[in-house]
Amino acid sequence: MRARAITAVGFLALTLAVDARAQQDSEPEEVHVRGTQAQGFEQRARVEDAPREVTDAASLVEPLLGVHVRRLGADDGFATMSIRGSASNEVAFYLAGVPLPAASDPTVDLSSLPLWPGTQARVYRTFAPGGLGPGSLGGTLSIEPPSASGPSRTDVWTAGGSFGTLRMRVGDVSDLGGGARIASGLSASRSDGDFSYYNVLHNPPTNDPRAFIPRLNDDFAQASGLVSVLLPLHVGPSRSGTLRTTVLLQAREQGLPGIVFLPTPAQRLRTDRELATTELALPLGRGVWTAQLWGVRQGTDFRDGAPTNLGPSVNDSTIATAGGKTGWRRRIDRVQLAFDLDARGERFEPGVYAGPTPPSGALRVAGGASTDLEWRPTRAISLAASGRVDGYYDASDDATIGSTGLVRPVGHVGGEAAAGPFTFALHAGYTSRPANFVERFGTPGGFLATPDLRPESALSIDGGVRFRRRFGKVRIEGEVDGFAQSATDLITFVPVSERGIPKATNIGQATIAGVEAEARARFFGFDLRASYTGLHTENDTLCFPGCPPLIGRPAHDFVVDLAYQLGPLRLRYGVDGLFGVPLDNYGNEVPPRVLQYAGARLDLPGVSGAYVALDVRNLFDVRTASYAQGFLGTSAPYPIGDVYDYPLPGRSLLVSVAWEPRLLP
Repeated sequence: MRARAITAVGFLALTLAVDARAQQDSEPEEVHVRGTQAQGFEQRARVEDAPREVTDAASLVEPLLGVHVRRLGADDGFATMSIRGSASNEVAFYLAGVPLPAASDPTVDLSSLPLWPGTQARVYRTFAPGGLGPGSLGGTLSIEPPSASGPSRTDVWTAGGSFGTLRMRVGDVSDLGGGARIASGLSASRSDGDFSYYNVLHNPPTNDPRAFIPRLNDDFAQASGLVSVLLPLHVGPSRSGTLRTTVLLQAREQGLPGIVFLPTPAQRLRTDRELATTELALPLGRGVWTAQLWGVRQGTDFRDGAPTNLGPSVNDSTIATAGGKTGWRRRIDRVQLAFDLDARGERFEPGVYAGPTPPSGALRVAGGASTDLEWRPTRAISLAASGRVDGYYDASDDATIGSTGLVRPVGHVGGEAAAGPFTFALHAGYTSRPANFVERFGTPGGFLATPDLRPESALSIDGGVRFRRRFGKVRIEGEVDGFAQSATDLITFVPVSERGIPKATNIGQATIAGVEAEARARFFGFDLRASYTGLHTENDTLCFPGCPPLIGRPAHDFVVDLAYQLGPLRLRYGVDGLFGVPLDNYGNEVPPRVLQYAGARLDLPGVSGAYVALDVRNLFDVRTASYAQGFLGTSAPYPIGDVYDYPLPGRSLLVSVAWEPRLLP
């Protein structure tokens, strides 16, 4: 089956189809060498360019091709990210060019990522440049804060709506004189989270108002701030470099409501993150030398006012990490070269703890070296190669858990060729990822330790075709890609014991294959964006005789947005669909759901860049779906959700007012 899937993808990569790719913007890259799609498929999303009103980092990236966001509640609630059917713990995250620590959770909570005006997200689907840092089997998300090198401007966005929601974002880029620049941002939001959902315990008729009960302890409040200063450095009469320093502070408090069958109205979680990074870029020979030093601290404070013997009542922990990177890059005629070295250390301190299975501190030291190459023999052809070697050393304060070290090489090759309005791309390579802190050492009361986990690895291939053409006033863009991955020792979480506590486990062999398609069209005031990801997965270690799919990966995921501009008024309609999310190895699935959205934006006369907007989410107040249960396939209503037992809210309204001037004098 795996061979057939990879063969099908190879055929698909050579098949003509409609493109769906927005034009790559031409601003210079600051983190890594990047030209075409020869290195790998990449997409960008900006707060100001999103088809819908962006409320959090999850809503910024979820319309992107190949991306699936799993929400455990309303906007700004806990959300995880999957790329091309990966598990969320397989996605690598970077913030301001800094790799985020992975010791506290099996994945990064998207709601904890900051968002300011001018923020840009980049999603690398499977393959990422080696100079960015350690990659992963499931792709990479890089959040880039507002750049001080951009034009001077001030942006303000504020909103309020259902469930006691209040949100605010402010950003500013200014000139300090003498060529120095400063970018700053502030964001804050809060919500009561008091939406209602279908009560599966009492199970009255769905048209009875008593069938719905409030979601308790789902509130949150958060604030974050950013300052980035850019200074010019003159190293000669005609050559100059730059020194950039960025500081980021975040704080968040939220309730942990639990699942529908086991609410936890007394659990609270406070988190904070402090990040600082300094980047230097200087001309060296005929190239550019770069260096970066950074540090991150993440604090977690968990409290349960109604403790049980199933978990801790107090857990105060800290993760501190520091690292650096240096590199050199040069363009030689049609060739771009980049060499990078990086190293980091990460420490997990349990802090105050009260409850069963107390955790132990842990240490990770890692380093890597990478080379990225891109060659354009002609204007129509680009070839690329990337190689990287990473070394890791882990140690635990628990004497029963031994230390371990390993070295893992990874790499990929790719190419892109243009023929008229079509552009073809093909990539293949080997990816690998060692188990992170939570997978090896566990977390207090939440995840069991598995010290002997093996690193996961995969052979991956993807390919596709993009199309772009203008027919008078009609512009059409599109993309169709196929991808396949044969994974070994895939790391996934499975519930164990009567308490159902998650424990990381290696899956000997697994197959992931699929197709993704996107289309964009602009015509006579209309703007259409649509994306679809179809996925086929197999757990090849449990074939009896058929191979069950990997749990939690949606078989079908689509997003459609249609807007119409009529003078100063812009009307929007959208629809999201999610089908075929496996719940277990026995054929049960998360109830499918289709949600619709609508909105309107009115540009205010006389004020450039100012507008007022209304957004309606879950337009028809869908809160239940049919769930097939038991061997007889009988169906029963169940709350809709991206994840089983975590309901999504019904209809909600959001009114926003913004000032986003394109350029200040």
